Amino acid sequence: MPEGKSLGGFLRPWQVSQYLGIPIEKVYEMMESGELPAEKIEGRWRVDLAKLERWLDEDVSPEDIEKLAQRLNVPREKVQEFFRKSGVA
Repeated sequence: MPEGKSLGGFLRPWQVSQYLGIPIEKVYEMMESGELPAEKIEGRWRVDLAKLERWLDEDVSPEDIEKLAQRLNVPREKVQEFFRKSGVA
């Protein structure tokens, strides 16, 4: 499979990083902790795009926004703005 292609409906970590607009290191941390809906396929992290979109569509509580802002080391307002623009919150 050519580099840069997704595997079916799965995204590679760098694609998730671009999709969410967060550093790839944070993507790996969130996958390892279970915050992101990810799984290992043949020993490599992959994120099911449908599950990622459902995860983003879930109601986001103020506590979730604060936790994500702290994890990403960005102001809470930036996280709220992201969710507002994506139609989630």
